[in-house]
Amino acid sequence: MALEDRVNYIQKWSKQFTQILGVRLRVQGIEPGQYPSQHMLLANHISWLDIFVLDAVTVSRFVAKAELRAWPIIGRLCIGSGTLFIERDRKRDTARVNEAIVAALNEGHCVTVFPEGTTGCGRQLLPFRSSLLQAAIDGKATIQPVYLRYTDAEGKYSDAATYIGDMSIAQSAWRILGTRSLHAEINFLAPFPTENENRRTLTQFVEARICTAHQALNAQSSNA
Repeated sequence: MALEDRVNYIQKWSKQFTQILGVRLRVQGIEPGQYPSQHMLLANHISWLDIFVLDAVTVSRFVAKAELRAWPIIGRLCIGSGTLFIERDRKRDTARVNEAIVAALNEGHCVTVFPEGTTGCGRQLLPFRSSLLQAAIDGKATIQPVYLRYTDAEGKYSDAATYIGDMSIAQSAWRILGTRSLHAEINFLAPFPTENENRRTLTQFVEARICTAHQALNAQSSNA
């Protein structure tokens, strides 16, 4: 399948999947387009649902934990979309994945990385890791921070999509299906080039940008 056809298919299926789950999308900020070339999205991570929410707007190749491959349906979809799987417990695997990301960026792909390395509750951000951001520098990518959050119809925090602890994928899906008016809010922050950057400085800058969006948007919704 040609890349353009594959991108269209992934985006169409992701939109349908979020609709089936009853999730409505709110998109704010500077949208990067359907499949921006040599582009890296760096987003906070709340749920397995994040992948499909983002793909419904901007398609990319995700870096995801290796266990995802074995998940029913979702695992096959991730494999089909070119997901780069990482075994986070193996330090040497980070170098392999960095090389794969650089190769993908140099070929003109769009890649999404979750710098927290795991899902969080959404109320607070977890510390960002710098290990996979070296690929953005080596691949001369345009970086775009993305702040994700899940809310109710009034824009207030919702934990319905949160996927943490011992929750199974089936339990998580049923929880989402049973929630009325769940909104996935995607805030695309301003993109910037990775010129003469240090990966730790880059990580700190992106984390600060996403943290600022987190604080501002949640303060705004709590005062609404």
